[in-house]
Amino acid sequence: MRRTKEQAAETRQEILRAAETLFLQKGYSAVSLEEVAAAAGVTRGAVHWHFVNKQGLLFAIRDEMQLPMRDLAEQLSLDRACAPLDALGDVITGTFTRLQADPRQRALLKVLHQLDFAASDDETDDGTIFRQQLQASLFKIFDVIDRKGELPAPWTSQSAALALSVVLNGLVNEWVRGKADFELIPDASAIVQTLLDAWRVPAR
Repeated sequence: MRRTKEQAAETRQEILRAAETLFLQKGYSAVSLEEVAAAAGVTRGAVHWHFVNKQGLLFAIRDEMQLPMRDLAEQLSLDRACAPLDALGDVITGTFTRLQADPRQRALLKVLHQLDFAASDDETDDGTIFRQQLQASLFKIFDVIDRKGELPAPWTSQSAALALSVVLNGLVNEWVRGKADFELIPDASAIVQTLLDAWRVPAR
């Protein structure tokens, strides 16, 4: 049974990697599920079983973008000796750098942004779950900071997580849409760093 679960997980990752490669190479709208299945070496039925449809694949790719933040939250809960704000800044800067380094990532995020706004509650994920997951990871990180007595008043774990979540989502969405004249590196990164520095004030 364990091996079967491991195989299923491996198959899911193979499909996801194949889909991401094709989406980046050809564009989301130009890729079919048959192509994804062929590239992953599986049947179309396997793609449907793991992801339901092409939007499911795209949303799964989007959710994986949160892995560094979730990993950091888990790491900090186990190791409170490290500097949480420094680690958080490194994760955000690393993510911004990775997104900006490949123009295709911006195109992929733009498709996700459009799907988020086009989706309805009874059709598919509308992006709410993604934002809730991000905020939950940030809450865990700021909870560690708060428990160490390093979160200055009047901030709480919840308010700090909400503030940073809104800032991150806003900056990335504006960058993806291309409506504002700024880049993730160095502009958005500097904005985030300024906010993080505000939480470095010793708690009273």
